Amino acid sequence: MRAITVQVRAGLGVGRLATAMESLVQLHPELRRSGFAHHEVADPAATTTAALAEAEAGLDLQAGVLMHVVWLDAGPERSGRLVLVLHDVVADRLPRILPWLVRAWKQPALVS
Repeated sequence: MRAITVQVRAGLGVGRLATAMESLVQLHPELRRSGFAHHEVADPAATTTAALAEAEAGLDLQAGVLMHVVWLDAGPERSGRLVLVLHDVVADRLPRILPWLVRAWKQPALVS
């Protein structure tokens, strides 16, 4: 398992992020059964360890779930955190996943 946790801007938009995840997995068939979880939290830093454990537990090679993403949403005024976890089978893609996800999130079709 490989993981990365990044701080994200306030008001990221769960709908846009979920749609961006869908776009990402469409481009990468090996990630098609990826998991995504959204949690509204008061303190993203305090809940990162639990989110990492949740994301890791969501991986399932037998079921083909090779990536799990958890967004710790601190609301429209405070930045949150995004936890991305990849199974060892696709872990070499981790450095590229975040830029791909950002590009997918910025697609004009996703802008409301």
